[in-house]
Amino acid sequence: MMWLNKKKNLKASYYHTFLALIVIPILLIIIISIAVIRTMMVDSATRNIKRAQDNIIATLGGEVKDVSLRLSHFVYVNDNEIMKIAAMTDTQDFAKRYSATLMLSESFNFAMVPVQDILSAIFYMKDGESTYMKDDIILPDEEIKAAPWYQQALNDKNMVKVGFYDRNVTTSRKAHTLTIVAGLSPGIDVDRDNVVEMAALFASSQAGNLIKEYNKEKLMGITMLLNSDGTPVFDVNEGMRFFIPEIISGGEKELHHKLNGKNYVYVISEEPVTGLLAVSVVDSELLTRDFNRIAAVIVAVTVVLFGLFYIFSSYFLKNIIDPIHNTVEGMKLVEEGRLDVHVIPVGQAELRVMIHSFNRMTRRLKQLIQENKEEQQQKHEAEIRALQSQINPHFLVNSLNSIRFIAQVSRYEAIARMAEALIKILSCSFRSNVGFYPLNEELEVLDSFIYLMKIRYSDGFEIEYEIGEDCGQCMVPRLILQPIVENSIVHGFSGVEEELGMITVKARLEDGYLYITVHDNGRGMTEEEIRRLLSNETAGNEDYVSIGVTNVNTRLVLNYGGECALQIRSKEGEYTETVLRIPAGKKEEAAERKEAAELDK
Repeated sequence: MMWLNKKKNLKASYYHTFLALIVIPILLIIIISIAVIRTMMVDSATRNIKRAQDNIIATLGGEVKDVSLRLSHFVYVNDNEIMKIAAMTDTQDFAKRYSATLMLSESFNFAMVPVQDILSAIFYMKDGESTYMKDDIILPDEEIKAAPWYQQALNDKNMVKVGFYDRNVTTSRKAHTLTIVAGLSPGIDVDRDNVVEMAALFASSQAGNLIKEYNKEKLMGITMLLNSDGTPVFDVNEGMRFFIPEIISGGEKELHHKLNGKNYVYVISEEPVTGLLAVSVVDSELLTRDFNRIAAVIVAVTVVLFGLFYIFSSYFLKNIIDPIHNTVEGMKLVEEGRLDVHVIPVGQAELRVMIHSFNRMTRRLKQLIQENKEEQQQKHEAEIRALQSQINPHFLVNSLNSIRFIAQVSRYEAIARMAEALIKILSCSFRSNVGFYPLNEELEVLDSFIYLMKIRYSDGFEIEYEIGEDCGQCMVPRLILQPIVENSIVHGFSGVEEELGMITVKARLEDGYLYITVHDNGRGMTEEEIRRLLSNETAGNEDYVSIGVTNVNTRLVLNYGGECALQIRSKEGEYTETVLRIPAGKKEEAAERKEAAELDK
């Protein structure tokens, strides 16, 4: 692997590769899996707590609604007849009071039977007296009247208000019994005698028994009921010692908190009718205790497996490492260029066959490199000469046609000037021993070619140059621009008569490369025409310009390799733009870069 230290031997590389590709990924997978499983187990335990809370909330909400409806029914039934009877009990006449109390009790028993959770009903009179039905309430009247539910009912006439108690309210119940009380203060339209101050109904709640049962299971934690302000309503197992303000201020359904050096999980649910909060607190260690044991076993098994594999790998490598190591050392010498290496065949039969093949390969490689070097040198020189000379015939035909044309319509001065321009171009073309020259010289030759083309096309186009600073001294292959400009003239301006053709030649240096752009405002080309132009599919006597462009592309590749580029962009009816990218510098520098690229391959 490329990232391994090349100086490490085969055994060290094997162990590093095994560590990187086997041990570390497996450990990461195990760690991630353990973390995911742990999260899933904690989430599962949390969901169990949440389901228990939902059961408590549903039970409590149903009981609150039931008690409230029963109290409303008891008060308003038969055109408020109960309120009339209750008002009759507020008298100093013992006989009348007794008779009214019996009537009230009969009505109460008829309305509440067979409900067994109703503990007591009581009417508080405005003069301080009270009338009980069923069991007596052992709570002092002062405490009851000072309770929030009582005061709220007084302030909101004819509306049922609910309160809770977590202790005995009658002599027949034990401590830690959740009791629901519903109170209604009748208005003058309900209590026409204006005697009754409050009608209250006390009932025991099964939600308290559910909380007790759930608190017996450690994984369920400690569950308590709180008011929205954080005051406890029902706390059997002293859960308030875990109280934190975030329970009522954060609005979260689940939170984690560290208290007294231990981590706890808080699960909170809200009862929508009363706004009470069911809060369960569980130690995080209890949720993950079983998981930690399983994780420890998984880690131990993984370590044992890795240990066994390490022992097996050591034994296996010991029996093959030496012959392979010798072969690797021989390959390193070959990499350094020493093809006279000979590795002594040792080891198992397969390894000896490999070593024999390696020795034969080095000998054959040495022979082929020498032969290939000579062949490539000859081939390279022949291709450059052939491609360099390929441009001469078709250009001569074009230029001579122009001379013949001007000879028919002009006199001697124009012919002499054309001949001078042609001589300059031909001199450059026939210079077989010089393949590169500065860009300035290439532009001078291009000017001579432009002069001839303007005569042929009756000044139907103009050309302008934008040559960047220091670009003129950059070395370029000779006659590299003429075929591209010729393509703009012959193909770009063919059939365009409405406006003057414009060719712009730009050159700039950027990041060590020379960029040459030839842009014309001619008729443009399609993508298919560009592809055929670059691939020379239409080359022939009728399309010699394609030969020139393909010639340019091929010469660039031969001289610069992958460092060069020729791109043609065009839009039909608007423009054609050809961009050349070649390394900036001299021909020798380009040749050195190309040779280095070939050696890297």
